[in-house]
Amino acid sequence: MEQTSEPIGIYVFSGTGNTLRCARALETTLTEMGVSVNLHEISDGSETATERDLVLCYPVYGFNMPRILKTFCRNLNGGGNVWFLKTSGEPLHLNDNSSAELIRILKKNGYRIKGEFHYIMPYNMVFRHTDEQASLMWETAKRRIPDAAKRIANGEKTPIREPIPAKIVSALCRIEHWFYPRNGRLFCVDAKKCVGCQKCVKHCPTKNITFENGRFRFGKSCIGCVRCSFNCPTGAIKIGLLDFMRVNGPYDFTRDPTSAKPGRYCRKSYERYFSEK
Repeated sequence: MEQTSEPIGIYVFSGTGNTLRCARALETTLTEMGVSVNLHEISDGSETATERDLVLCYPVYGFNMPRILKTFCRNLNGGGNVWFLKTSGEPLHLNDNSSAELIRILKKNGYRIKGEFHYIMPYNMVFRHTDEQASLMWETAKRRIPDAAKRIANGEKTPIREPIPAKIVSALCRIEHWFYPRNGRLFCVDAKKCVGCQKCVKHCPTKNITFENGRFRFGKSCIGCVRCSFNCPTGAIKIGLLDFMRVNGPYDFTRDPTSAKPGRYCRKSYERYFSEK
């Protein structure tokens, strides 16, 4: 077992908080195991890592990683071990290839890829899960995270699946990196609903939203995290061509997970994920 006394850096990009929630649980578990850990939130991808061994955490967008992660990884040169922690709204193997571009960048920069851990958390776009389903997802993630912490603490390598269907789908869906900045220009604010809190301006990771002369303006740097629309207290932000998939408002993770009822969508995949240890 390959343990180290050097701190492990957990670097997190989280659109609406689900990935950060899982990353903090991993941080807590590692700390309780006596492992030195530093958790950092990635803001715009320009940050640099000070630790050699890293856990890179991100939400899956369209079977790929957010564009910000590519920017971040290009700046890394520590040459240590890397694990991935990722979250998505559905337990499909089509998500298995989401780290592929990051792996290529990191290997070129001298890093050793040790594995990844995938947790299901409620959608912030596409459709809204029930609060009971969200609670079940969170309880399942908490049950699984200690195993990931043990593997990371011991420097274990876990295989990363790269099935052919996932490679094809992720390659096709990389058009999102072209699409999101353009769709972001189509975002707009319903003046009748807006209360002027400007949370969208303050918390946009790419500073894509500004408020000038009494008007909101959306630039060319949107990455599709939907932090602005999801966290808008009145649901005033429309997200362009994807507005039919908009989800607004936080989930209540304190609901009884045992009362969660499975929906029709990917039902067998969800049931299998929740039952696995």
